[in-house]
Amino acid sequence: MAKNTKNKIIETAISLFNKNGYEGVALRDIAEESGTTIGNLTYHFHHKEDLLIAVQQQIELDFVEFADDSSKSGEEALNELIKIFEKSAELKEQNKFFFIDFDAIISDNPSLRVSTRLFRKRLYESYQKCFMKMVKFEVFRKDITQQQYDNLIMILLTVDYAWELRNGPKQGFNFIADTARMSTSAIYPYLTEKGQHIYSEMENC
Repeated sequence: MAKNTKNKIIETAISLFNKNGYEGVALRDIAEESGTTIGNLTYHFHHKEDLLIAVQQQIELDFVEFADDSSKSGEEALNELIKIFEKSAELKEQNKFFFIDFDAIISDNPSLRVSTRLFRKRLYESYQKCFMKMVKFEVFRKDITQQQYDNLIMILLTVDYAWELRNGPKQGFNFIADTARMSTSAIYPYLTEKGQHIYSEMENC
């Protein structure tokens, strides 16, 4: 029951933060909307900042569980990579408030800043493993150096974060249409002829 209560509080907090902004929502608002008492809410989350950490952990968990690199063919590997782009965009759409004011939120919360940095490192390493598999399956080009692939990862991470921060929600862009397609466009020049054929088949499905 306690777990269900915590989840309900987190879901309610995300909904209210998305609607009214992080600064525009008080713990009492969340308690009332989630159908619990302020005492019960603060039992689970002593401060509003604790809710932020829970939201970020949920975003990471959703992404990590989704991005299970179990592909055994080039077609599966490329399909999974593109789905990761789409999942990342989807999570940002579901948690708009977190990315609208991302800079301010993490600058005021040292614990969140550290956990975000660690997650980005894990994400970087996950991309490295994925790209190595793509090269092995001859979906990515072998004439590209490791440094160039590492640079591509940094481009993808920049698209994944900076685009939303500077141009996304506040400008009314569609996350899934923009960031996922931008990431896919970024990897396209690295595809082999085989990889481009797989991609074309996926586009036509």
